[in-house]
Amino acid sequence: MKGESLFALFAGVAAGLTLGLLFAPESGKETRDKVRKAAEDGVDQVKKAYGDVKEQASDKAFEMKARARLARRDFKDLKETLKAQAGDLKEDARAKILEQLEKLEASLRNDVGGLDSVDEQSPENA
Repeated sequence: MKGESLFALFAGVAAGLTLGLLFAPESGKETRDKVRKAAEDGVDQVKKAYGDVKEQASDKAFEMKARARLARRDFKDLKETLKAQAGDLKEDARAKILEQLEKLEASLRNDVGGLDSVDEQSPENA
């Protein structure tokens, strides 16, 4: 889009110069002065357009860098949050596993204890 605008500017300047030369009722020196002035104006306009584009590009680059810094910081915060949550989940899982093992152990003790008392009362032991 910007390239098309720049091309249109150059085309306009060239067309203006050509028409001015063709229809100029002035002397050669006056015509050359006008051409020089028009060329200087064209160069000034191109320099201004270049400066505007350069400034816009610089602003966009600064904005993108700022966004990238924010994204990295947000990502780092998210990573730390997930790490903490994962640690909590590991602890919760470990606690639940230990609780289940203790229940299983108690259940086995009860079953084995019950079998021992039955063994003591069995006719074979009598």
